Amino acid sequence: MSHTFFVFLFGLLLLPGLVMAFIPMLPAFWYLFAGVTVFGFVDGFTHLSLQNLAVLAGLFLLSILVDSGSGLLGAKLGGAGWKSLLFGMLGGLLGFLIMPPVGIFAGLFIGILIGELLRNRSQDQALRAASGALLGAVAGVLINGILAIIFVASFILFALF
Repeated sequence: MSHTFFVFLFGLLLLPGLVMAFIPMLPAFWYLFAGVTVFGFVDGFTHLSLQNLAVLAGLFLLSILVDSGSGLLGAKLGGAGWKSLLFGMLGGLLGFLIMPPVGIFAGLFIGILIGELLRNRSQDQALRAASGALLGAVAGVLINGILAIIFVASFILFALF
């Protein structure tokens, strides 16, 4: 089996990870990183060096930061209080369990909205904070999708050259 075909095969095996990156709460980058690590071991880290793997690990860690912080940052920029952020995280988790994967967005929005209304904020202020959380979460998914594309492209470049 030629090396180019081997890289192409692993590139195809990474495609589900690309799709997962656009769906919240799915382990896209765990899947991607596991795939390239397996490639490295099978290849004996000949074409994918440990330094290359470290770069890919950096993208993986960046995706974790984006995943965990984008919705909360959007809510905070929208004026949400810290307790409302906790309501949003709880709402997102419940929403994901009830109606995956879109329920996370609805749960986050409703949780922040309830948290802000319980803080005696006006309806406009509560909606602004909840909308900020929703926009931040959507932006986080899009950023993670872009990071996943960069991850796979980087893997292919590292492995081929």
